[in-house]
Amino acid sequence: MTGAAQRAGFWGVLALRDFRLLWTGDAVSGIGNGVTTVVLPLIALRELDASSFRIGVLASAVWLPWLIVGLPAGA
Repeated sequence: MTGAAQRAGFWGVLALRDFRLLWTGDAVSGIGNGVTTVVLPLIALRELDASSFRIGVLASAVWLPWLIVGLPAGA
């Protein structure tokens, strides 16, 4: 067995560079989405002194691109 085959056997798909890049990018994207979901309304509350209605509108605005583009496109 070659060195690459042994590494692939032990590490599985983590031995593949393309998969690691995909996995890392997806993880960073998920963390960014989570932070945005939590932090953006908190910034609006603290810095802009927004009401609960405005924070709700801001939190629901995340779905606006999907409603405007995704639904008519047939997603």
